[in-house]
Amino acid sequence: MTEVFLCTNGCVEGQLRTKFIERYLSAHAQNIHVVSAIGDADVVLFYACGLTGEKEGHSLSVAGELKEKMRQGAELVVWGCLPKQNPGALTGIYDGPIIGPMDTGLFAPLAGTNGVSLEGIDHSAAAKELATMAAPSIHGCNGTDLLTAAFLLYKRGVDLFGSRRQRHSEVYYIPIAVGCTGHCTYCSERPVFGNTVHSRPIGDIVSEFRSGLERGYSRFSLIATDLGSYGIDIGCRLPDLLEDLIGIGPADNCSILLNQIEPHHFEGIYGDMEPILASGKIEMVMSPVQSGSNRILKLMGRHYTAEQWSALMLDIYRNYPAIRLNTQFMVGFPTETEDDFAATLSLLDPPLRLDEAYIFRFSPRPTVAASRLPDQVPDDVKEARAARLLSRFARNRI
Repeated sequence: MTEVFLCTNGCVEGQLRTKFIERYLSAHAQNIHVVSAIGDADVVLFYACGLTGEKEGHSLSVAGELKEKMRQGAELVVWGCLPKQNPGALTGIYDGPIIGPMDTGLFAPLAGTNGVSLEGIDHSAAAKELATMAAPSIHGCNGTDLLTAAFLLYKRGVDLFGSRRQRHSEVYYIPIAVGCTGHCTYCSERPVFGNTVHSRPIGDIVSEFRSGLERGYSRFSLIATDLGSYGIDIGCRLPDLLEDLIGIGPADNCSILLNQIEPHHFEGIYGDMEPILASGKIEMVMSPVQSGSNRILKLMGRHYTAEQWSALMLDIYRNYPAIRLNTQFMVGFPTETEDDFAATLSLLDPPLRLDEAYIFRFSPRPTVAASRLPDQVPDDVKEARAARLLSRFARNRI
């Protein structure tokens, strides 16, 4: 009997993959026992995040802490994104096999030949079933001034009681695809997932959606590297999936959160999305704009303009006012000037009002093309711009 401990400091996608492997190993109880205490484990499986330099540093710190807490003779297996993004960073800490998120079949020998196959394991999970060791932050910023913090606190009150208030019942996460067709010059995930989309069949997703409903959940978050590219590899599209899903749950007690719809794909399917947006079952749309500067967007390898993104978001805001709107910004991309950053700030101005904004500082990763561009923005400038952007977001929500 092998005792196994699993943990991650990854995002929701990493947490779901960790839960998936935990379920798979637990289904082989004759060979495997999943334990809740690291000191009891023979094998420690750590899914490590490497999205940014900061995340990589945290992963290395966690790996060191895990080794200190492991019992003598136990084995550490570091898998997930970091081993694919920058295996050299693990030198001196880990010298085992390189296992990425897509390499889950490599865990089959650990489980043995008797039991459930990987194909028989549910991919979805409720929020309470997931856990991460990731360090907390506010909207992607490491710190914030007191006045901004006060505005954000006020915003939380609006979210609780306002006309666009956020629902707070537990979310059920359903992964629907991994990978994308983009070539963003800042992306560190291409070595992990490649430039191929791997979509799950509509029938499998619908089955897990029904399972969540039967378990009493009413809020469902669809997870993908890019929701907008769902189905391009299996002959369908996101609206096809959503049409099936919105026809299932009770009209007054079921909502869907749409995460990570790349603007250029969103624009292409928007006409077919409008009846779905009008259904009353879409709670949130998150489409990452990254920058308000078209010059920077072009350098990023993004295939849309800031104006195109704004038009989409503003149409939803005006025609489907109950839907919450989120986005993602990146500050400090190489060559970003004050004028470029001012264009990003302007995206927060009325008439559009965003409900959430996640802020990232450009991180020069080893495999990222933009890391080799001239005029890299100093870290202190990135930090200052991130703080200014969060402050503008907080104040414009009042």
